[in-house]
Amino acid sequence: MKSDIRVCSAWESTHDSPVYTLGASCPECGADAVNSAPAPFNPDDPYGEYRRRARERRRE
Repeated sequence: MKSDIRVCSAWESTHDSPVYTLGASCPECGADAVNSAPAPFNPDDPYGEYRRRARERRRE
């Protein structure tokens, strides 16, 4: 399921905080708005094992 909530693609350089919208462009600066939802979990992710190993190394 794709989220309808979008965030301004240039918020880090233009705004003090993220600007969320339901439209295709930012209501404050006019930049494109991108999907704000993270990528879905995929158990067949070919690089998942490497990410999990790296995360374990950071915890040590």
